[in-house]
Amino acid sequence: MKKAGRAIGIVVLVALLLSAVCVGVGFMTGADVMRVYTTLDQRYQLSAYQEAYTQYAGEVIDAVTEAWQGNAA
Repeated sequence: MKKAGRAIGIVVLVALLLSAVCVGVGFMTGADVMRVYTTLDQRYQLSAYQEAYTQYAGEVIDAVTEAWQGNAA
């Protein structure tokens, strides 16, 4: 079992290193991050998820702040 965990760890590490090299080469050859984001946003509606998360996080922060102030009083 120890050997399997080590093998999986090595495979994951190699995959991470390879992806980092690919991203680095992409940036060196002039990749445009906004173009990638725009394409993904059109396909998967990332901005809608971002808005929903921002709204949810704001509500959670408001609730925590109210609870914190209620306990302090």
